[in-house]
Amino acid sequence: MTNKQKLVFACYGINAIGFLLFGLVYTFNSEFLPFHSDAIQSSWESVSQPAQVLYLGMMRTEGAGLLASAIAIMILLAIPFRRKERWSYWAIAVIGVVENVPSMVGAYNTTQATPASSPWQLNALGVVLLIVGLVLALTSDTEKAGE
Repeated sequence: MTNKQKLVFACYGINAIGFLLFGLVYTFNSEFLPFHSDAIQSSWESVSQPAQVLYLGMMRTEGAGLLASAIAIMILLAIPFRRKERWSYWAIAVIGVVENVPSMVGAYNTTQATPASSPWQLNALGVVLLIVGLVLALTSDTEKAGE
């Protein structure tokens, strides 16, 4: 792999690792996160049991999406990306953007409408890295074609 390809791999890989870590947190936590508590201005213990079930269900649904995106990106990086299959550059970017953008919008709206400070900036960073990675990957291929 060239240095440029390693940089592309890092841009995409950071997204996969972030999705994996947040996916595990969201899937396996037994209560909502501190910024969720800030958003509803209530502690986990003061939330009714049916509402706890609902919160955990929503968190686990988000966690499953994050884990699915992480696994998909990791498989694409391991096989077609390493083979320099151009379609994989697009596939990774699309999977990442589809996961990041709705999460970012939801977190940003929560930050704007409540006292919570949701981590929407991480999603924004993910989108930037995906776009940078895609541009670098496509220009890397173009440079090789011109040689």
